[in-house]
Amino acid sequence: MVTIINFGSKKTPLIASVVASCGKENRIVNWNECAVDDLKSSTKLIFSGSPTMFTQADCGPYISKFSFIKNGQIPVLAICFGHQLLGILHGATIFRGEEVRSENKIRVLKKDTLFDGLFPTCEMKEDHTEGISLPAGFIHLATSASYTNEGMRHPTLPLWGVQFHPEVSGANGEKLIGNFLR
Repeated sequence: MVTIINFGSKKTPLIASVVASCGKENRIVNWNECAVDDLKSSTKLIFSGSPTMFTQADCGPYISKFSFIKNGQIPVLAICFGHQLLGILHGATIFRGEEVRSENKIRVLKKDTLFDGLFPTCEMKEDHTEGISLPAGFIHLATSASYTNEGMRHPTLPLWGVQFHPEVSGANGEKLIGNFLR
């Protein structure tokens, strides 16, 4: 079962739709209502975006609830806010950046299974005003003219983060989510 953690994004049902189109059973759970023990039975986790901004919120509740993912026992794809949370859990710095709410050219920097079948530069939909530094030891996978850290991966654990929104990026985004689910 793929569990999609909803941090309040209106796009979360679209993540579920893409996951279902890849033939995977899934469920959406609200971050503040889910029990960590229930999550640990998931085969994969996808973290959604959020209207919440870490630069204006208390990170503590998110960090304490989701610190269990740091052990890498469950593969995680973290999108936008989720990407930022994954980074913060591993020591990244959050910052307020430019508002980007459009298609953007994402440049893939390193070969990785997450980007299999995508062109080295591909369009993805952005919808954010915050970003993170690359956590120490993480592999920098993708960048854009707007944000340096558009994609990252833990070097040894199945933990990936993307700043953009693959769930609303058409065929490119569907391919990326499908790659994660393989």
